Amino acid sequence: MGEDRLEIVVRILLEELGLDVEESPHLQDTPHRVARMLKELTTPHEFNFTTFDNKDITHMVVVRDIPFYSLCAHHLLPFFGRGHIAYIPAGKLAGISKFARTVKHFSRGLNVQEELTEDIKNFLVENLEPVGVGVVLEGTHLCMAMRGVESGHMTTTSAMQGAFLNPDKGAREEFLRLIGKNHG
Repeated sequence: MGEDRLEIVVRILLEELGLDVEESPHLQDTPHRVARMLKELTTPHEFNFTTFDNKDITHMVVVRDIPFYSLCAHHLLPFFGRGHIAYIPAGKLAGISKFARTVKHFSRGLNVQEELTEDIKNFLVENLEPVGVGVVLEGTHLCMAMRGVESGHMTTTSAMQGAFLNPDKGAREEFLRLIGKNHG
C-alpha cells in the first residue's frame, strides 16, 4: 500500500527535523502511524443522543469526572483532563452515558478549551431544552507544560445557561459544590 498525502507530509516533517526515516527502525513506520493517529484524533465519534420524555424530574442531574482528550488548535499538542456536566431537566431526559459520549465527540478535532466548553453546552441546550445547563472542563495543556512557560497549570473553563446563570436559584453554587469547586 502506498503512502497517502498525510503520510508524505509526516515523512517530510521528520526529514526536515534532520531524522532519517529509512535508517532508524523506530521511524520506518512512523509516517503511517502518525497519519493514522491524526485522522483518529481529529474525527469525531458519531453517536445518537437519545432523549426520553420527562414526567416529573425537576432536580439537578450531575455527571462528573468525564475524561477528555483533545488537540490544541494553536500547537497541535494534546490537552486533556476531565469534564463535569449538570442539567436541570424540563421536558427531556438523556441517558447518563450520552454525556460522556458528548464530551468525547466534541473533544475530537483541533480545539481551544474555551470553545470546546461552549460547544458542549450549546449541544446540550439544543438537544435537551433544559431549565439550565452547566459545563466545567479542567484541562492540562501540553503546549504550556512542555514548551513556552513549561508550566503544568490546570485550566478551568465553564459555560452556564438558564437556571445556572440566576444567582437566586442557587443552581450554579450547588453544581460547583457537587464537583468540589466551591471555594466559598
